[in-house]
Amino acid sequence: MAEDTRTLESIVDTLLAGRRNIKILEAGCGSMSHFKYRTDAYLIGIDISQEQLDGNSILKEKILGDLQENSLPSSHFDLIICWDVLEHLPRPELALKNMAKAVNDGGVILLASPNVLTVRGLLTKFTPHWLHVWYYRYIVGFKQAGTPGNYPFESYHRFSMAPPAITKFAKKNNLSVELCRYSRWDHHEGRYPLFTMIWRPINKAVNALTSGRIGTDERMGFQIILRKRQPQVKKP
Repeated sequence: MAEDTRTLESIVDTLLAGRRNIKILEAGCGSMSHFKYRTDAYLIGIDISQEQLDGNSILKEKILGDLQENSLPSSHFDLIICWDVLEHLPRPELALKNMAKAVNDGGVILLASPNVLTVRGLLTKFTPHWLHVWYYRYIVGFKQAGTPGNYPFESYHRFSMAPPAITKFAKKNNLSVELCRYSRWDHHEGRYPLFTMIWRPINKAVNALTSGRIGTDERMGFQIILRKRQPQVKKP
């Protein structure tokens, strides 16, 4: 994952080449960042948890608020990063519209999230949160699961945040899709051989029965980079 993150950083740096003193918004920032930023970057974070904001030491500004409802300034940010947040929002469409409004011309939005259009994604969507907590505590072995500040957090996995839906949103909102890629989910690979032996054929069977519309674990996560189109200059 670290190598994948470095690749994303390189792509973003290329798209923002020539800009100085860039303003970055970490949307749903939590207490840490997945990225290494340039020294001239001015980093702003928004999160619904004051505790998470207090624990984030790299932010220059901190906004306590809901990404779905907070009125972000228009055309203000060069880069907006929303990492593993959209799946936890009941109305992620509002958050995506908010970010599309807040990024400036030529600016970039990076989205990373689990893909609901997979077997695991659908299971997460249609099973209760208490079952997710039980699974992480007694199957994975993370005894703090579900306690304040610890995953798994409440998940909604709206179909409107599946990659095809985000691509359609981009076309309607003056955004170009610079990158759309999927990543493998291998959380249990090697740790639970019996689980893997059962899970793999289920994945492949569902994928085949749906003609590929429901993906396997190789497509469990996704990263999408959107860029706000520059206004066209009319020729005299």
